[in-house]
Amino acid sequence: MTKARSILEKGRSKNPKEPSLWLESIRLEIRANLKPVADSLLSKALQECPDSGCLWAEAILMAARPQRKMKSVDALKKCEHDPMVLLAVAKMFWVERLISKARSWFMRTVKLESDLGDAWAYFYKFEKLHGTENRTCQ
Repeated sequence: MTKARSILEKGRSKNPKEPSLWLESIRLEIRANLKPVADSLLSKALQECPDSGCLWAEAILMAARPQRKMKSVDALKKCEHDPMVLLAVAKMFWVERLISKARSWFMRTVKLESDLGDAWAYFYKFEKLHGTENRTCQ
């Protein structure tokens, strides 16, 4: 963990505007059960890369349940057409059992970025659990 942390820190210092380095650093801290450190890194990351969809998507998923909706509104204001943000919003509605809203957000995501395999995989799983046989096959 220490070695990975130092490598990521070095990478972030050389490339502070690279969202993937920030995202991996955040996920490393989450895996180490250091959520306060991950939250701190996330806020720094959003200051460095305010238009990064993957960071905003992570922010939505990391937020406490009462703050998720507000975080998703902020994310959509910053990067309205980012498929990772749309996918995070769809997953948020799915977790909240708002099935029709989740379905429409999944559809928006796959329509916007049809090559995003993660979106298709989540959408397929969603339809297997909450859709009809007809809908799943489509």
